[in-house]
Amino acid sequence: MLGCGESQKEVIRPDFNRAIRIDFQGAKITSDVGFLLVREIDDRFRIIDPMKDCLEDLRSPTHTRHSMVQMVRQRVYQIAAGYEDCNDADYLRIDPALRLALGKDHQAGASQSMLSRLENDVLGNAVGLEALDAALTRSTDTLLKRKNKKRLIIDLDSTEDPAHGKQEGVAYNGHFAKNCFHPLFAFTSDGDCLGAKLRPGNVHSADGALEFIKPIVERYRGWFKLFWFRGDAAFANPETYEYCEEHRIT
Repeated sequence: MLGCGESQKEVIRPDFNRAIRIDFQGAKITSDVGFLLVREIDDRFRIIDPMKDCLEDLRSPTHTRHSMVQMVRQRVYQIAAGYEDCNDADYLRIDPALRLALGKDHQAGASQSMLSRLENDVLGNAVGLEALDAALTRSTDTLLKRKNKKRLIIDLDSTEDPAHGKQEGVAYNGHFAKNCFHPLFAFTSDGDCLGAKLRPGNVHSADGALEFIKPIVERYRGWFKLFWFRGDAAFANPETYEYCEEHRIT
């Protein structure tokens, strides 16, 4: 990796074979160069950057080392790379590829404690969740425009998200026979995520489903000539049928 801010050091080239190069700059090694591709996608479609206009930063500027957008990027990029645990930030923060992707150059990224405060204090409220939803919508809009299809199928379903602690919203679900969250998801028939909603573990599969899909329908109804809704028997209730008939959804 080049351009990561490390000072240049002289390398060793053995006299018996000058093609061999030995150096000791291990800090430049990364196994996650995909961070750079994620940043390119993020910048090209302006997914995370607009969040800086939505999130309120109450920190003192003189004591701020990481911008709000940099921390959101770090958390999102880590998850995209398969590092779901926030604790992974304590060693990924010095990874040269992640530092370049965050625009940190030779400076380390945020620690686990800082990202945890970001999740709880900034993103874990109504404003933060709305900003995250908007970022997801921007990425989905780009995919749908590029595919240029005439039909949209909304696949709605719930799933269990097992939990192993006393987090807020965790409850025992008799159907899944475990302590969990019970989130709701909407995908296109191609697997593109249209929305997600975290719910307590003990709610019914269709709890809040109609309110969940209404903004999706309002956003994309004019984009497609054919608009379909697909869900299992749990979502077959009179309110949903009436809504689909009113909005010409098959």
